[in-house]
Amino acid sequence: MSGKTWGIAAVLATVLANTGCVSCCHKTYKQARENAPECELPTPCRNQIYVFMMHGLTPSTSSGLDALRTKLGESGFAKVGVGELASALEIVCEIKDIYKCDPDAKFVLIGYDLGGGAAQCLARELSARGVPIEGLVLLDPLACGEPCGARTLLITSGSTFSSAPCSDRLAVPDASHYRLPAHPSTVAAITEMLKDLATRNWHPAPDPVPEFTYPLAPEMRPVLQSRPGEEWDFLCDRQGAVPSINTRTVTRPVPAQAPVPTAATAGPVVIKP
Repeated sequence: MSGKTWGIAAVLATVLANTGCVSCCHKTYKQARENAPECELPTPCRNQIYVFMMHGLTPSTSSGLDALRTKLGESGFAKVGVGELASALEIVCEIKDIYKCDPDAKFVLIGYDLGGGAAQCLARELSARGVPIEGLVLLDPLACGEPCGARTLLITSGSTFSSAPCSDRLAVPDASHYRLPAHPSTVAAITEMLKDLATRNWHPAPDPVPEFTYPLAPEMRPVLQSRPGEEWDFLCDRQGAVPSINTRTVTRPVPAQAPVPTAATAGPVVIKP
């Protein structure tokens, strides 16, 4: 077997070995649930962020994208998925389904080495189909092309000289390529970006109006319907002349009162010393 064949076999073995699930990780959800009371942002605000990370040809390590996913869960961001280059179509379909059910969802793509170029292509493809991508993070990317129009953050280690157009760059000189994803500087930069995107154009839901049911109040008595022609139904409005009731009118004589003296008729006022 030639050297070229061995190289192709090694690449395919690496891709197949790294093939993972796109759905969210239970460990990430557990970290986010346990640290939710200590998070700066409320849970509904953080739950609008959906992060999809793509591996490249770098084998998974304890400091790779899985470790980054756990770190993001500790910061309260639970909806984080990891996929491979072979999972690109699955990632696109999942993002489209989420956006169809939740138009307020905010998507962030993270690409690692060769997955950086793939994530950039996915961002352009989804934006062209009407699905907005809020952020793109490139970790030591390879084969980056034209900008995708989303906010782009380029994070490089001290051993690479990657570049991407229209991006904010962060260099981590004390991190190697294998330890870059879970490096504290990388985690802090991505977490700050996610917080900024989560709070943008987000408004808390108003407090619900309580319904006063009065469960302990006595039941109300039903009101009897009035029937026309009843003599004692005098509180109802009627049209025409009001019929008289068989009652007698008694007139009581008013006694005469003495006239009140005025100034003209009153006598002189005697003032005693």
